[in-house]
Amino acid sequence: MPDVRSGRWGREVERSTVDGHPCLVYTQRPRSVAELLLERRRWPDRELLVQGDRRITGAELERLVARAAAGLRDRGVGPGDRVLLLGFNSVEWVVAFWALQCLGAVAALGNAWWSDAEVGLAVEQVEPSLVLTDRAVPGAVRLTDLDGPDAPLELQPVTEDDLALIMFSSGTTGAAKGVLMSHRSVVANIHNLLVLTGRLPDELPVSHPGTVSMLSVPLFHLAGIQTSITTLLSGGRMVFLEGKFDAGEVLRLIEQERVRVWGSIPTMVSRVLDHPGFASFDTSSVSSVPMGGSAVSPELRARVSTSFTGVKARVGSLYGLTEAGGVLAAGSGADITSRPCAVGRALPVVELTIRLPDADGTGEIGARTPTMTGGYLNDATPIADADGWIFSGDLGRIDDDGWLYVTGRSKDVIIRGGENIAAANVERALLAHPDVVEVAVVALPHADLGEEVAAAVVLRGPADADALRAHAAGSLGHHELPTRWWFHPGPLPTNPSGKILRRQVREDWPVT
Repeated sequence: MPDVRSGRWGREVERSTVDGHPCLVYTQRPRSVAELLLERRRWPDRELLVQGDRRITGAELERLVARAAAGLRDRGVGPGDRVLLLGFNSVEWVVAFWALQCLGAVAALGNAWWSDAEVGLAVEQVEPSLVLTDRAVPGAVRLTDLDGPDAPLELQPVTEDDLALIMFSSGTTGAAKGVLMSHRSVVANIHNLLVLTGRLPDELPVSHPGTVSMLSVPLFHLAGIQTSITTLLSGGRMVFLEGKFDAGEVLRLIEQERVRVWGSIPTMVSRVLDHPGFASFDTSSVSSVPMGGSAVSPELRARVSTSFTGVKARVGSLYGLTEAGGVLAAGSGADITSRPCAVGRALPVVELTIRLPDADGTGEIGARTPTMTGGYLNDATPIADADGWIFSGDLGRIDDDGWLYVTGRSKDVIIRGGENIAAANVERALLAHPDVVEVAVVALPHADLGEEVAAAVVLRGPADADALRAHAAGSLGHHELPTRWWFHPGPLPTNPSGKILRRQVREDWPVT
């Protein structure tokens, strides 16, 4: 079995070929996700995971992973098998994730907020050999029931291009779509982040104190995977909330655990800053508040720097794309605060381009990187063009110094509290109601969530907002249900081909 060794990581970049396309890659790099778990052997007795009264060291996690892998192996899980992992942040979720990687299996990371109908659709897509969950799903195995016999940790051999993860991204045309991520993709993304933060394992002495990170975003999001793995690799401690997000609990844990890095989304950060008891908690340990998931306003960055006295100029910004495999650009400090709308510069093995730029240089943002995913589950359509570029659907420009500015979105996706919601998927759910003639779902600004789901509906019958929400709840998650309604007299505005103009609906939305 491979062990921790020097020379595994490096900063040197070279040009290579990935999936038939030219691409930048790190010359020295790990070749599988499971290998990353072994790095924690440098700090076996340090606490790695904290949740409630549970405090798990690196050595304890390895023992738990070995036992869970043995239990999964006894249930028939082996290399290449797809397993749907569906749950909220927990020690058991982390154990299951690493156990699947050690077995060479593919972890399909389901969204714990999905409705039962959406879970059913994901099962149909993935066709998993097993479902691991903390909720009631017929035929599933509970995450708390994975314990197998004591066994040494063994890593099944895989190649860089073997499938490691299936993550789900809300597309513009319907339900969540499975995005295929190879070991190469996952490792390259983590490698980028370690270079960005100066935490390459080969460059860290054993005496490196690590950091304390609090994770309030879901582990089934790419940001959650990134934070959990980078914390593990650098000798740090990761703190989980015990239940749903609660601003007061975040502040209590910051004070109790002396949290240094709190990676979150703007909505959560705003709620913590607005908590009436904020000033009564000791938050001086916080030195970094990276935010992603939606745009970060200059006003929020300023509030973070003022409220968290230890942050100073370290309010960061990340820009990424699930289909591209992770973070593409990043920036922090004065470089970001002095550039409104800038999200950062390309990471070392990321190339950025702008497709069809206008006179101001604004066009669709594209990237070419080894973190790029293998496309969508059960869809043979290439995710990249003939030259290896994947386009985000976001509009932006790149200045002469290489800074990327995001100016808008060409995709009809609503970002509510960091969750991507496909407008077309919500529209389909509402159109299934017999009283609905037409519907257009758009994003409206929301002071707390960033955006909220708004539905303009043309009716043929007596349905009201409560009836439509109750109907849609049968196939949508709670976060996808509209919270603003406009009962439009009809017809909704369309282009010459008859397509409803969501932008026009948004612009015409009545002022209330």
